[in-house]
Amino acid sequence: MKIAVLGDRDTALGFKLAGAHEVYAFDDTPLEMERLKNKINELIEREDVGIILITEGFARRVELPEVTLPIILQVPDKSGSKLGEETIKEIVRRAIGVELKR
Repeated sequence: MKIAVLGDRDTALGFKLAGAHEVYAFDDTPLEMERLKNKINELIEREDVGIILITEGFARRVELPEVTLPIILQVPDKSGSKLGEETIKEIVRRAIGVELKR
């Protein structure tokens, strides 16, 4: 299963350097947000994609579909997390079944 990353150019570059399978960069414009929505729908339909990582900022701008597979996870962008630690812990617990503790 592949990991696909959807984010701004800086975040996308970081994940590309880290070895993510498929990385897609978008600008913060209305046209690009429409492209982002289309890419999410395309990735959901593919059977070889297991995880979709999307930056928190972009996730707030588009409606994320409720699907079991692929797993869609929100990740912080270069400006940091806006969700807060407890929300991130809950996302990880739901996604992989492991509770994070300090």
